[in-house]
Amino acid sequence: MITVYGGVYSRANMVMCVLESLGVAYQNVPMAPRSEPTRTPEYLALNPTGKLPTLVDGELVLWESQAILFYLARKYGDGLLWVDTLEQEADLYRWSLFISNQIEVPALDMLLAVKYADGEPDESFIDVQRQAIMRFLPVLESHLQDKEYLVAGKLTVADFHGATVLSWPEVAGFDYADYPAVKRWVSRIQALPVQETVRQRGRG
Repeated sequence: MITVYGGVYSRANMVMCVLESLGVAYQNVPMAPRSEPTRTPEYLALNPTGKLPTLVDGELVLWESQAILFYLARKYGDGLLWVDTLEQEADLYRWSLFISNQIEVPALDMLLAVKYADGEPDESFIDVQRQAIMRFLPVLESHLQDKEYLVAGKLTVADFHGATVLSWPEVAGFDYADYPAVKRWVSRIQALPVQETVRQRGRG
């Protein structure tokens, strides 16, 4: 049985969405980011970064969310949530890494600036992160103009990762009105039935 460490309001969300999409059974150990359980010797023995998520599949212990997503699609997907050619695989890596390297850090900083602000977020800090994201959003907007999905014309793990990352700035009030293709894509992926299935775990 696969075990996923991390709650639905962490990066473990995208891992559980992929597992649900693939129809793979798993158990979840809910843990919040930066919480005491992530600092225990037992958890640090699995993931020395103390971050979430961590996946345990038999003898394999894997952390870093994108590595987990790629592994799950390749091992259990039988083509589902993955691509068909080497060229498409390179494109999947390209867009996944683009979002990870150029957008994910400021997007997460915006989310955390609100989450840990005690009601008074630092608007100047949020604006710096907003400007960092807006530097690269036109590239993504242009790419998604005539596309429903990020790569290969099909739903892949890159969509689950990317749309999750792009949803974080919205918590800090970011408005995607100037990026309608990005907004449609994020909304489409966030509205998939598996998203509600995973959210129900958090409510349960």
